[in-house]
Amino acid sequence: METIFDGNFQVVVAGPAGFANNIYVVVDRSTNEAAFIDAPDEVEKSIEAAESAGVRPSKILLTHSHGDHTASIDALKERYNCLVYADANEPWLKPGQLDEPVSHGGEVRVGNLSFRVLSVPGHTPGSTTFVHGKHAFVGDTLFPGGPGHSRTHADLQQEIASITAHLHTLPDDTTIYPGHGTRATIGASKAEYAVFASKGHDADLHGDVDWAKS
Repeated sequence: METIFDGNFQVVVAGPAGFANNIYVVVDRSTNEAAFIDAPDEVEKSIEAAESAGVRPSKILLTHSHGDHTASIDALKERYNCLVYADANEPWLKPGQLDEPVSHGGEVRVGNLSFRVLSVPGHTPGSTTFVHGKHAFVGDTLFPGGPGHSRTHADLQQEIASITAHLHTLPDDTTIYPGHGTRATIGASKAEYAVFASKGHDADLHGDVDWAKS
């Protein structure tokens, strides 16, 4: 487990859990209000992360609705009575799980912290990034080395458009917190993407794309 501080903003990083998912608990230390980013399986690990920070999260900020990111929603709701914030276009939430729909340009407040909502479809129809200052919780849209998995070429093109229009326009020193694996920065991601953009590609390219090798 790792703890990151930026003024009153705290991130508890735990896991892996479930399908090698990262666990993130974001905390406003001026109020002790907190939220989970996503709800992966092995709920006890998310509970341990929250309890290590001494908080009871009131929200789940959902980056997308694939099952490995939603497996603990019901258990976390039961324990903490927290509300789920997600894009209403996400197709795999169960009835009644979505409490507060979010959309591009909106904000979600966690205590005195403001998280800006960026709609970044492609990996899923309603993939969402939540940004506070220079911290971007991107789900499975962007990883060190490439974009998240795409099911079709059209999905990949949409995902790349989301990344270049809404993520790569963030400050270069913004930290990317992905749903799986290690963190990176926007500056590093832009440099990796420049290699990809300089090359030609198969007309049906999709799936697991590597900026350097694809």
